[in-house]
Order: sequence, then C-alpha cells, then structure tokens
Amino acid sequence: MSTETNPKKRRRESYNVDVKQVEIYEDLASMKDEVRLKAAQELVSRFTPESKPTEDQVRKALQRLFRGLCSGRKAARIGFSVALTEVLSQVFASKQSVSGIGVSEAIRIFSTATDPSGSEPGQERKDYYLGRLFGAEAIIKSSILFQPGVPFEEWNTVVGIIIEIGNAKPWLREESGWVLYRALHELANQEAHVRYCEKMIETIRSNGFVKSPEGVAMWLLVQDAFPNAKLPQDVWKYNNDPLDRHDRRTLAKIMKQVSEAEDQSAASGVWNSRLNFAWDAVLSRLADSKPADSKKEKKDKKAEKESSRITFEEFWTEVVDDGLFAAASSDERKYWGFLLFMKIIEEGTLHRTEAIFTKNVVRCLMNQLAVEDRYLHRMAVKAVKTIQKRVSKEAAFASVAVKGLLGHSGSLQFDQITKVKTVEKIVLEADPESLKEIIQRLERLIAVPGTDEPKVAASSRQYFADLFVSIVRTRSSAGEDYTPVLQHILSLFVRYAYFGGEQGEQKQLTANPPISPATQELFRNRINSCLNSLISNIKDPAEVAYVVVRQIRDYQKSKEYGKFIIEIDGAIAESLDAAFKSLKKLSSKDDKDVKDASIQAFRLVYSLTILQVYNGDADAVSMLDELAFCYSKFWGDKKSKKEDRSDASNALVEILLSFASKPSKLFRRMSEQVFGVFADQITADGLQSLISVIEVKENLAGQQEMFDQQDDDEDEEMEDVDSLDSDVEVIDVDDADEENSDEDSGDEDEGEEDEEELAAFDAKLAEALGTHRPDDDNSDLSEADMNDDEMEAVDEMLVKVFKARQQATSKKKDKQDAKETMTNFKNRVLDILEIYVKKCHTSVLALDLILPLLRLVRKSTVKQISQRASDVLREYTRLCKGNAIPSLSTVGDEEDEEEDPIEPVWDLLRAVHKEAMISGLAAHSTAASQASIFLVKVLVAQNKQNISQIVDIYAETRKAQMLSNKCHVQPGFFTDWNNWCVNAGKSMKN
Repeated sequence: MSTETNPKKRRRESYNVDVKQVEIYEDLASMKDEVRLKAAQELVSRFTPESKPTEDQVRKALQRLFRGLCSGRKAARIGFSVALTEVLSQVFASKQSVSGIGVSEAIRIFSTATDPSGSEPGQERKDYYLGRLFGAEAIIKSSILFQPGVPFEEWNTVVGIIIEIGNAKPWLREESGWVLYRALHELANQEAHVRYCEKMIETIRSNGFVKSPEGVAMWLLVQDAFPNAKLPQDVWKYNNDPLDRHDRRTLAKIMKQVSEAEDQSAASGVWNSRLNFAWDAVLSRLADSKPADSKKEKKDKKAEKESSRITFEEFWTEVVDDGLFAAASSDERKYWGFLLFMKIIEEGTLHRTEAIFTKNVVRCLMNQLAVEDRYLHRMAVKAVKTIQKRVSKEAAFASVAVKGLLGHSGSLQFDQITKVKTVEKIVLEADPESLKEIIQRLERLIAVPGTDEPKVAASSRQYFADLFVSIVRTRSSAGEDYTPVLQHILSLFVRYAYFGGEQGEQKQLTANPPISPATQELFRNRINSCLNSLISNIKDPAEVAYVVVRQIRDYQKSKEYGKFIIEIDGAIAESLDAAFKSLKKLSSKDDKDVKDASIQAFRLVYSLTILQVYNGDADAVSMLDELAFCYSKFWGDKKSKKEDRSDASNALVEILLSFASKPSKLFRRMSEQVFGVFADQITADGLQSLISVIEVKENLAGQQEMFDQQDDDEDEEMEDVDSLDSDVEVIDVDDADEENSDEDSGDEDEGEEDEEELAAFDAKLAEALGTHRPDDDNSDLSEADMNDDEMEAVDEMLVKVFKARQQATSKKKDKQDAKETMTNFKNRVLDILEIYVKKCHTSVLALDLILPLLRLVRKSTVKQISQRASDVLREYTRLCKGNAIPSLSTVGDEEDEEEDPIEPVWDLLRAVHKEAMISGLAAHSTAASQASIFLVKVLVAQNKQNISQIVDIYAETRKAQMLSNKCHVQPGFFTDWNNWCVNAGKSMKN
C-alpha cells in the first residue's frame, strides 16, 4: 500500500507548493547582499495591506522566518532577520491583528519556533540561541510592541527572553545587552515610552544584569533620555549614578567584568577580543577635568549630580591604569586596555590624550615592545603605530605624545628600552610650535634627568643630544618656520657644552647631577654635527656658525650659565678679539640682499676656526693669525699687491688643508665650500700644497712626513661616541687589487711578516726560559730544577720579551692607524682637486695635476684612492672639450719672457708616455691614455704644426714597446691614439 499511496501524496504536495516562495526563502540565505535584499523585498510585497494575506499565510510566513533565524546555513540570519522585521511592520502596521493573528500570537510563534530546549546540545543549540536573539531584535525593531492595544506584558516578555539568553549563554551577554541598548536608544526622548524604559531597567535589575557593562550603559542612557524616569533606588550607593566618583571602584570592577553582585552570573566568563559597547557609552558621558572656578554659582540638582561624577582623568586612572593595566591584571584585560588606549589616541581630544599616558600604561607598553615573543607585543606595536599615525595627521599631538612617553609616567630611555625609535619618529613629525614645546621639555630633562646616578644621567643626556641632532638634520631644509627651533637647539648645546662647574645666574637650568666632561665633549661634537647639516641646507651657513661662536663669547663674558670650561690666556684672547672684529667688519661689507660668496666663505672658515679655539685646539690659534693675514690682504688693505694676495691665497689653502686633515664631516664640507669659492684665486704654490698630499705614501712614514710627527702622542684623537650622530667621518680602507702585486708586496707579505714575528717571539721566549721552542717536547729543564736566582733571572727575561712583543703590536697598530689617516686625508684632497678641475679646468695651471694624479693611480696601495684619482683625472679630461681646452698663450706672462711657454707641455707629454710604460693596473693604462690624448689636444689647439712632433713621441713609445723589456705599455694606449688620429685627421684636412 505504501508503494501505491506515497507517490500520490508527494504529487499532491508538489502541486500545492509555492515554488516562487521557496526560491525567495532560499535567496534570503544567499551570501550576496543584493540577492538577499531582492528576496526580502519580494517577500514583504506579499504581506502589504494591498495584498490582503490570509491568516494561514501570515502564520506560515512567521513560522518559516523565525525558524530560518535558527539556521546556521550561509547568511540566513542576516537575510531572514531583515525580511522578518519588514513583514512584522507590514502585517501589524494598521491595526492590532490581521485575519485573527495579533501581536501576542506573533510573540507566541516566536517563542515556540526558537525555543532551544528541544534541540541537541552543541552547534544546533547555539544556532537556536542566536536565532532567538535575532528574532527578539527583529520584533523590537519592527515597533509592533509599541502599537496601541498591544499588552504591555508582551514588552516584558521579549525583554525577559533577551536577558534570559544573556544569562544562559555568557558568550551572548554582550549581544543581548546591545539589543536592549539599541531598543532604549530607539525609544529615547519619547516621553510616552518612558514606562518601557523603566520596566526594562527594573527587569535587568531583578535578573542581576544591571551591574554589568551592558547594564551600566543602559542605565546611563535612560538617565540622559528620561531625566524624570523612576529608577530603582537600591542599586548605586551615591546619587543613584554608576559614574559617581564615590562608586568608582565598583565601576572599575564592572568594566573589568568582575561582578560584585550576589548573582555571580553577572560576570560574563567569556573573553571577547573586541571592546564592549559599554565603554563608548561611559566615555561619552565623562567630563574632562577643569580648573576650579573661583566664582560661586547656584547649582541645580542636575548640575550638582554632574559635579559629583567621576572625571575622565579619574576614570582612566581608576578603571584603566589601576584596573586593566595593573601588574596583576591578565593579558586579556591588558589587551582591552590597549584597545582603549588606541581608541582615545584616534578619537580623543588633545586634553584627553594627554591624560592616558599613565604610569602602568607606559610601563606595560615598554615591557611588551621590548621583547618580540611576549603575548601583547603585536598590540604594543600597533599602539605605537597609532600614536605615529595621529602625529602624522595632527602634528600638534607630537608634544602630547613625547610628554607622555618621556614624562613623569614614562621613561627617559623609552627608545633604548624598547629598541625602537618611537620618540624620535614622533619628534621628527612635529610642527614648529609642538617642536618648540618638545625641546623645552627635553632641555629640562637634560638639566635634571631625574636620577642621581652619573652613568644613567650621561646615557639619557646622550640620547637627547642625538635626538636634537636628528631634528636638525631633518628640519635644516624645511624653511624659515623651523629656524628659531634650530637656533634654540644650538644655543642649548652651547650652554651645556662650554659652561658649568659654577652656578650661573640662570639657576633654574643648573644641571643635577653635574654634566660630566665626557658629556660636554659629546655636546661639542654634536654642535659640529648640527653645523654640518645646516651648512649643506641653508642659504647663509656663515651666519649660523658666527652666531654659535658669538654666543660662546657672550656667555663667557656674562657668566650667565656658569664658568667657561676652557682656559684662555692673554695671547689667545687677543687673537680672538681681533678675529671677532674682522668678522664684524666683514658682516658690514656684505650686502644683506646680495651676498658676496667670497665674504660668506671667509666668514664661515673664520667662525669655525674660532670654534676650534674654543674646543681647545692649539693649532687653531696660529690659524687665526693666518686668517687675519688673509683678511688684511683680501679686504683690509686696498693697496695690497698681487703678490700679497697670492700669499694670502696660499695661506688659505694651508688652512683648508689643516681642516681637511681632521676626521670631521663638518670640516670636510666647509673646506670644500670655501675652496670652491676661492678656487680661481689659487696659485701654483697653493696647488702644489694639495699635490704634495697625494704624493706621500699611505703609511706611517707618509703620515710623519705630512704632519711632522716623530713618534709623539701630542695629537688628540676624536672619539666617536655614536657613529650615527658623530661628526667624525670614518672611511674604510680597501686593499689594492691583487693584480698590483709589484707595488703592493708590502701589504701582501703582511701575513708572512706576522708569522716571522711570531716565530721570533717564540724563539726569544724559549731563550728566556732556557729551553727549546714551546712546541719542542725535548725540553730538558724544568721549573723544579731552578733555584731562586735563576727564577728571578728568567722573570726579568720574560718581562723584556713580552715588552718587546707589546711594542711590536703597538707599532703594527700605529701603522694601520697611519694608513687610515692618510687614506682619509687623500680622499679629502681628491675631493678638493675635483672641485678645482670643475671650476678651473680651462686654466693652464690645472695641467700640473695630470702627472701626480696618474702616478697616484699606479702607486696607491689603497684601491679606493687609486680609483678616486682615476675618476678625478677622467673628469678633468671630460670637461676640457671644444673651447674649454686650456690656452697656452697665458703661460709666461709673469715668467721669463725668453722661456718657451709650450715646452713644459712637451715635457709633460713625454712624462705621461714614460708613466704609460710602467707596469700597473688596467685603470692606470686607461688614465695614461686619456692624459696623453688630452695633452695632444692642448698642443694641437696651440698650433696644428705640433702634430709632427707628437707623432714622433708616439713613435718613440712604440719603438720602446717593440725593443725594451722594461716597457709595459698596453695595446689600448695606441688604439686610442689611432682613433683620435682618424677623427682629427678629417678636421685638419678640412
């Protein structure tokens, strides 16, 4: 019977099924928003008053929609809840019931269809609880509970169901509270609905829900929306207000979700990675602290209540800093704390953001940042990025952030502890006004770092000094808006670098603990670093340098900041006074609108020389006298002869060389700038001073030859405290290429020399011990066989042997240091020579550089120097094209008229060819060919008839290549010559 009747039943059911409606319900669960929306519209259109739906249709639709909310399929809850809300609104829009179904019946259908009691434990039960919550929310949103004639008990029924869900399932507590909170929000400011709000508060109180974050949020909303609402009086101890400052400890526990209620179900027991919506509700109702008003005003009851409320600052300290960020607090609650911290950073006013950098917050931030594998490290990194993002959007926030991270609640070594550059990045984003406040704060921290430990204070001061240097580097080219800030930084450095020991008139700036000599030296070094950046990026670097030395002099005279740390005797003082007078005169000569480059350059070198005197450089005093001579010849004496000006030019070159020899980026940049201005005034003697540097060897002997050193230790070494911000420039020494084995045999044999030294040491040690070598097992004398006199004699011998070994090691280090010094010095001079050839390549005097540069390419034991010399020579020959070829007609104007001006060029060409015959690197051969072709162009430009003699010189070189074993000229030398002949021959014939 079943086989005959069942198919008939299925056919009758399929005949009655509304296929379109089935498709609508299916689409309501679609993952696509547009499909769900279209399905909801089609379904709602079937239940409009015009459609006149029947009781059965409405009942089935409600049952289907409520059941659909309990489905875990796709996006069913979203689509079904939207459709349900609209269907309820349409069905009960005009009157209490449609075809016999009322609101009460709809609530019954909802309660039955979403009842989770009959479902299986696990995911199915969770789905029913979620569907029940979504259904209750849809009923409230549809507003059918507030229709005239709807029993008030239905409202209480729905609220009770929602609270029951929150209490039964802690993981749905916040969602349940949010649904009720949104319902209150919809009812807000509608006096007719006050009873609904009062009933909700009474219900959540009776169910232990009121002393929860959600309950606090709802209570506050009712208070604000319905000031006259009758709320339970036995919930809060003071003013019936959860935000009363006397109840702040209770509030702290509630917001941490630690319940004080007798019903412990009020505690959620489930952690959520998102902030509870109640935090927004509470934060929006907190007032910022304000200064006490001296005027007495009458306060109404509301104002009096608000005055007793906890302020934002009090709330943050009690609830967040001492609550979420307490040392004993869990990582989960600290996670919430970081979320709150970032929320205030992103949304809060400057006043509020200033209040959140409290002790525990900053401590936790530093601890989590410092170690990557800590649980909240990523949250701490995110918090720091949030701070930086706020600064990038609102530069004024930089001052607040720096104050918070380095202030009384922060740490002066925040960046060092966390191993990130958070504070530095914030400072570099600050606008001029914020930067001014930051520097004033850091200045106070330099004076009083808050510690009595000298080493800790020195470390903090170094950090701030480096931070100031970073500011100058970043903002030196930012425009005039930052000029006052940069000047203030330099002034600050001057005060602490050169003055101290005694208390000056500015007592509030007295350093405690006192600034150590090492820190003062560090500050002086940082002044050089700042000037180095400013010289490159501002229009008037001479004025900045002059202001620095003038401040030093003024503070020295006024003793405003204590005793000057440098002893200046009468002779030095006289030289300084004369120098300042000359600088003042130079300033008066210079036009304010159109700056004289030579005057500005001279002012710069004059000011920096004075700075060196203040730094205790003994050589700088004699340089002042030489500068005074230069000044008198360039600007002082209008009747000075050309010879005198040449002498002054030569003296200036020597001064610039003295600066260039120092391992300082500032002095390198200054010497290059000044030389660039005076390059066209350089004489043959001045140029020879530069050439003499590149001709000496890169070793100890060359250093002694150049600096007249005889194993003395009188020169001060500048210690690079921090390579990042130090003004000291370190150049790596790169050994020469292996191909240059003949010239670099000394370097290549260094390993063998070490072995020989070690063998000699072993031999002497064995001799002292009266034994064979240490590795000889046939020693026939033991320590036990010696008497006291023999042991004493051995000790004396050992002392001599080890002393000799120490001297040998020290000598080896001296050799290495000398090589580095000479490499650095030669690099500087090559930079200067490159400036010279760029500015004066048309001068015949520049021809004197060709042979020294070519020899340096071959002889240098440092590949870097060899390559640099080759580059300068190539740049020289490249620039001399067309009309830029040096003219020999100017040679001999001041020489013996009988001397042929072209003869030295012939000699130079022959010398270049001899240099090309010497074995060397490929770069040397290329450079020799370039130099030879260049000299050919010079001679041909003088007289085309010279080509005959040039051919003869090349022929002699070719002959030497064929016949002499000592000639190592490369084939490319003649290839370049042949190419030039082809091109030049065509132009000569034309």
